[in-house]
Amino acid sequence: MRLRDSSLVLKELNVFLENRVPQVKFVDRTFNCSRKHTMEIWRHIIEHDNGVTNFHFEISADLLNEEELELMSHMRPGLIQLEIGVQSTNRSTIKEIRRTMDLKRLKERVDKINSFGNIHQHLDLIAGLPGEDYQSFRNSFNEVYEMKPEQLQLGFLKVLKGSYLWEKAGEYGVKFKEKAPYEVLSTKWIDYGGILKLKALEEMLEVYGNSGQFRTTLDELLKEFETPFDMFETLAEYYDKQGYLKISHNRMARYEILEGFLYSLVPEKRSLYRDLLVYDLYLRENLKSRPVFAADQEPFKEQVRAFFETEAAGFRYLKEGYNGYEARQLIKMAHVEVFRDGRAVLFDYKKRDALSHNAAAYEIGVWRK
Repeated sequence: MRLRDSSLVLKELNVFLENRVPQVKFVDRTFNCSRKHTMEIWRHIIEHDNGVTNFHFEISADLLNEEELELMSHMRPGLIQLEIGVQSTNRSTIKEIRRTMDLKRLKERVDKINSFGNIHQHLDLIAGLPGEDYQSFRNSFNEVYEMKPEQLQLGFLKVLKGSYLWEKAGEYGVKFKEKAPYEVLSTKWIDYGGILKLKALEEMLEVYGNSGQFRTTLDELLKEFETPFDMFETLAEYYDKQGYLKISHNRMARYEILEGFLYSLVPEKRSLYRDLLVYDLYLRENLKSRPVFAADQEPFKEQVRAFFETEAAGFRYLKEGYNGYEARQLIKMAHVEVFRDGRAVLFDYKKRDALSHNAAAYEIGVWRK
């Protein structure tokens, strides 16, 4: 392991900071292998934070100590993001691929960082590893999903020429693509059909899980399934059956497809899930055209107008960036949605979560027609 001179690294970081570069990615496989080196760089980016630049680090979470965690807890929300390679929670698999990982400690560290509320965590899993069949991978997926990372990346084994796994390919029964990226097709533990099912599940995870655009809906939907893996697997099967997997869909179409899936699964809860989908949509943006499954807002037009007139006079909820605007302007800048249970929710697009980028949402009362 060779570390570059810290003084040189800090000078180079200043170039990015001075130019307000949006994101800088460190390519170190284990950035925190040297605590001294890690702390020097983290202290520097805190002291010279420009409020814009985000730094991406790939780390081993189980190596973090209390001093590092304490420093991380004081970072600006969004200053850093972490990529943590779990790969598998199957202990035999981890041993076979020559990795050392204290899973219990890793979970504790990920949970601790989650409690800070200021750092995006991206956890990785790899399908096709030795000793991991479909059921074992399901277990790994569920364990990592329960750690609640902002993103769970499902990757597939790449069998690189000259690597340890390449040398053991015959023993493991690994078949892989002959051309780059040499991705796994099957092993003696998981067949080609299993890999294809995981590919479809990966697409659902990216679209509906990692995008962060469906979080409220998925949190409720998860209650319908035994595990998170089963939820994404069933959604992938629905996509496949409907012929949706090989089609490029726009954002609204993804919501409409999910609404159709929810109706097929729990038709008696259609109203609940339609409201949750609308809630998720408005968390991201003030829509110009409303989805077909949204509740009619016409009966509340006068109440909405009256609310914004009151708000323009006192700014009880809309506090940042709205001074000087009249009610007719506020109506276009923020949004009030009245859901089927009568809850009126205000979405503030000038105040967003640094990690999810969702708008702030406030319940402002229960309105009746």
